[in-house]
Order: sequence, then C-alpha cells, then structure tokens
Amino acid sequence: MAALLGLPGKLGFSGDQVWDAWSAGDILRIRRYCETDVLNTYLIYLRFDLMRGRLTPQRYEEEVARVRALLAAGTEPHFGEFLRAWQASAAPPGNGA
Repeated sequence: MAALLGLPGKLGFSGDQVWDAWSAGDILRIRRYCETDVLNTYLIYLRFDLMRGRLTPQRYEEEVARVRALLAAGTEPHFGEFLRAWQASAAPPGNGA
C-alpha cells in the first residue's frame, strides 16, 4: 500500500528479520524499523482520511509538510533515509489522492 501511495515502504529491513535482530541484541535496528513502519502507517492513514473527506486537501498537505519537516530536522539517520526515499518515490503532483 505504501508503494502505491508514493511512500517508501520497507527500507531494507522487514518483520521477518526482527527475531534475528532481537537474538543478536540489535535493539536499535528494531527500533528504527518500527519507527519507519509507523511513519508509513501514519501517512497511509492521512491519505485514507483525505479520501474519506475527514481531511481537506489543504489540511492533508499541511500535515504531510509537518511530517516532512520533522524528518528533515531529525538527527536519526533512518529519518533522513526515509525522507530521501519518500522524495524519490513520491507520485508526481496532480495525480489525485
């Protein structure tokens, strides 16, 4: 769903890798995976609310801009990676919601 909406989706780590990362004590990698998963989920939710009419197009764009600004200001490397992947995969403007 994320890819269909021009979002990054998974960034080189997936749910089937969590157990091995946990076993190896790689909590940081799990945390980063979960945080980017939440970002995708939230952005999908925003688009869904736009389609349902619960968000105006202006409010939707404002919230998306807020998420982009938070990612750009973040110091964690996975936030920058997410933002770059999002910019690279974003659907062209004017393609509808």
